[in-house]
Amino acid sequence: MLKIINSFLFIKKKNYGIKNKVKNIIEDIKKYGDKALLFYIKKIDGIIVNNIKEIFLNKNIIKKAFLKLNIYKKKIIKEIFIRLKRYHFHNLNNSWQINNKVDIIYGQKINFIEKICVYVPGGNTIYPSSVYMNCIPALIFKPKFILMITPIKKSNISNLLLAISYINNINQIILSGGIHTLSCVVFGTQTIKKVNKISGPANYYVTLAKKELFGNVGIDMLAGPSELMIICDGKINPNIIALDFFSQLEHDEKSSCILISNNKNYIKLLYNTIYKLLKFQKNKKIIIKSLNNSYLLYKNFINSIEIINFFSPEHLMLCIKKSNFFIPRIRNCGTLFLNYKTSESYGDYMIGPSHIIPTNKNSKFSSSLNINDFCKKINIIKTFKNNYSKIITSFFSKIEKFFSHFYSSLFRI
Repeated sequence: MLKIINSFLFIKKKNYGIKNKVKNIIEDIKKYGDKALLFYIKKIDGIIVNNIKEIFLNKNIIKKAFLKLNIYKKKIIKEIFIRLKRYHFHNLNNSWQINNKVDIIYGQKINFIEKICVYVPGGNTIYPSSVYMNCIPALIFKPKFILMITPIKKSNISNLLLAISYINNINQIILSGGIHTLSCVVFGTQTIKKVNKISGPANYYVTLAKKELFGNVGIDMLAGPSELMIICDGKINPNIIALDFFSQLEHDEKSSCILISNNKNYIKLLYNTIYKLLKFQKNKKIIIKSLNNSYLLYKNFINSIEIINFFSPEHLMLCIKKSNFFIPRIRNCGTLFLNYKTSESYGDYMIGPSHIIPTNKNSKFSSSLNINDFCKKINIIKTFKNNYSKIITSFFSKIEKFFSHFYSSLFRI
């Protein structure tokens, strides 16, 4: 049940049993490759596969799906692609070089990451928006190969999802997900090639696997259940705010939503509105469970800034007239939505920034998925007339007692 409170405290539960299961699956895939994958596809996914290639979809199949779409659907999926690519292309950083005209030339060369794996959640529901949000930041640097893995059964994969995969230049799809498939693309098997980086949201098991696999492969972030915080002055129709609650909470049973208002009467009105409209929501079973993680909080707006920066929410909506007061003071959040007309749902699908955003207070030190996640930066240095370099380097090498460093720098011609 949704709670109206003045203060709160979250305590995280740890499940070491699940962590051990994740490690065991990763080790089995690492040792036994394709055979272990077939075993876990049967055990975890409940699907009998005789040959790994049965769960592969190549680019020709993906392209045929796009060609089958009617003109209207083609126009929609292309428009989303253009909008999102325009946003990310605007943030493109180029290679650079500086000559200080004294003794050093230095710079940076930006290279693409060659092989990308995007994880698209599946199961009973497909999430084609995740294809856009994963791929478009990567496409700015034109990687050689993009692999998509998704736990969707072959009979359930939609033509639309395949068409969107074609628009986003997916080279190959593996119709299997989970720890077992993720491990295969990290270590490689007889039929699955290694990738350099993995991105994409998933369940708790896959998130733990990404954490365990990091170092063998690059990862985007460790994103958890979705979060929304709303700052509201009580001058907005409570029906609108209630629907914002529902749109967030229907993601997952562990999703959460927190509203902060300086108006007690509005909080009570919103509470009643939420339960009045709840019965009309198609995903009400999920919403009812996720309401257990959600709160309505009465606070003045000055104190709410401290709460925002502490919780570092994935999504932050400022449904207040004087939002300009808040913006300079907000240090931690994933994506900021200004005024009540800017629905959080727009950010999930079509505005521009990726909807793959740090959760669980991680926006204190990380950003939403962006083009910098799909490139690597190589430092370039060159010295000439290197007297300054000799003096400074020899000074520090003696202090740190790295005497070979000292001689190596000193005797440069």
